[in-house]
Amino acid sequence: MLKLIVIATIAMSTFSCSAAQWRNWYKSDDLQIAYMRHESGINYVKVNAFYTGASVDSLLNVMNDTKAAPQWLSSVSSVTVLSRPNLAQAIVYTYFDSPWPVSNRDMVTHSCLSQINERDYRMDIVSVQVDAPKSNAIRVEPVRGYWLLKETEQGLNIEHQIYADPNGTLPDWLVNKTALKNIRNSFIALNGLISDEKYQFSPSAFVAGNCETFNRQEVK
Repeated sequence: MLKLIVIATIAMSTFSCSAAQWRNWYKSDDLQIAYMRHESGINYVKVNAFYTGASVDSLLNVMNDTKAAPQWLSSVSSVTVLSRPNLAQAIVYTYFDSPWPVSNRDMVTHSCLSQINERDYRMDIVSVQVDAPKSNAIRVEPVRGYWLLKETEQGLNIEHQIYADPNGTLPDWLVNKTALKNIRNSFIALNGLISDEKYQFSPSAFVAGNCETFNRQEVK
């Protein structure tokens, strides 16, 4: 489903920042990762990726397969869909395993999928406060970000931006270093799943809808 990993915002202009503010961290032929400092000390992270032969539906199907989430979402041990307000939205609980002595984390996010034009889609994600499984994990919040998906004849272009505060006492430098490594590992692993036939040739579990009400939510 929609972790996320991944990845969350609700406002259209949350990341309206000039290109000069982003610092490149990783670059390969089909994957680029950059970061930008937030006043909290935790980085915004931006990903641009291209997956040959993939489609919007194949990505959404990977996201919807919660059992497969640990195969591609780095440090994630489980993802649970708490509710589906409608076919465009999902509220999701994500649990992260951390190596000792770092405490485990969890996260509750609400996502909404909208269609921009015939081939372009946007999924916004924001942290929310709802009933979730009992846990001793430290809650990751606020979370805000989005996925921009553009389907072409050659494959799928993805732009993903995310801000997620893990809270706790971890130093900012360690949080930022770990986040960059985890997101790189996740997008590399995603490349191995998104081309699987079971994701390529199945209809998506999500149907784009109107996210105007969703976008007026306050980040929790």
